[in-house]
Amino acid sequence: MKEILAQVDQAFAYTSELRREFHRQPELGFQEVHTAEIILRELSKLDGFSIQSGVAETGIVALFKGTAPGKTILLRFDMDALPVTENTGVEYASQNEGVMHACGHDGHMAIGLTVAKLVSENYQNLAGQIKVAFQPAEEGLGGACRMIEVGVLTDP
Repeated sequence: MKEILAQVDQAFAYTSELRREFHRQPELGFQEVHTAEIILRELSKLDGFSIQSGVAETGIVALFKGTAPGKTILLRFDMDALPVTENTGVEYASQNEGVMHACGHDGHMAIGLTVAKLVSENYQNLAGQIKVAFQPAEEGLGGACRMIEVGVLTDP
């Protein structure tokens, strides 16, 4: 357990950098094209994941199969931003006028990618499967329903 906690501590800068990158380029529901590109870029650096993009338009699902049989765990992270003008003055403020990650989805995605990175780095200790879903359009546009309709909860 201490080893994993040390890896999490080491990954903090990675997580923070990703969060700020997502925060600078927020996109509304079902318009998360650049966001999806960042997620795909980071997932493609990892070993052991099969990646499916374009899920429910802009969503992404990555599946990791452990070294032994076991249960499947689904981890879901939302992608979209809100139609809000940012007035924070932070150096990584939104560059998209009238759109902002005002409710934490930038952090959710960064954490999701960090979890995927840790899963990939610790594959020898994992049984079962871990499915990581990056869901578009969480803010009232029905992104979860669309992902379920296209099968995110099946196979496995």
